[in-house]
Amino acid sequence: MRCSPAITLALLFCLAPVTVRAQGGLGIKGGASFGNVSNKGILPGNLGERTGFAAGISLGAAQGLLGYGIEGLYAQRGVTSSTSVAERNLDYVDVPAYLRIMLRLSGLAPFAYAGPQASFELKCRSGSTPCPDTNRPKTTYAGVIGGGVRIGGKSAFSLEGRYVYGLTDLKLSTITSSTSYQTRSFLILVGLGF
Repeated sequence: MRCSPAITLALLFCLAPVTVRAQGGLGIKGGASFGNVSNKGILPGNLGERTGFAAGISLGAAQGLLGYGIEGLYAQRGVTSSTSVAERNLDYVDVPAYLRIMLRLSGLAPFAYAGPQASFELKCRSGSTPCPDTNRPKTTYAGVIGGGVRIGGKSAFSLEGRYVYGLTDLKLSTITSSTSYQTRSFLILVGLGF
């Protein structure tokens, strides 16, 4: 059974009241996304990372030092190229779920987290045209690891960095190589928790 991005986001909103009551919080976050792919040396043209943005909601709960979180983020990834054949602009709804360690100090709380992520493709473009059909999966999986700092009390501001290591083959093979290509992304996010 395929789970659409709309269903996933609806589930996140339904779970929000339960998570907020469990000593956690609801938040919004957004920032810059720097995307790339593995094995880009085989693709033609001069390749570079795609700079885009990410934005969405976060839900979390904590009991002392340990906590968890789940998010729904719109994120842009892919690679740019001097040839439209190799360029890939990928737009996703990312749903990471992670365990978090947070040290609560006076007004400041550094944290680190790690966990799995499912991503649901919204759009793929090669230059200005839709990506060719290569049986590319529309749902991909990744591992996330990140850290940052939360400043303030109940309504807190946060700043974090996150690395997304794609695990799913995007099937971007070329004539010269059938090597697997996975996404790689680094995100810088700011957030406001309630």
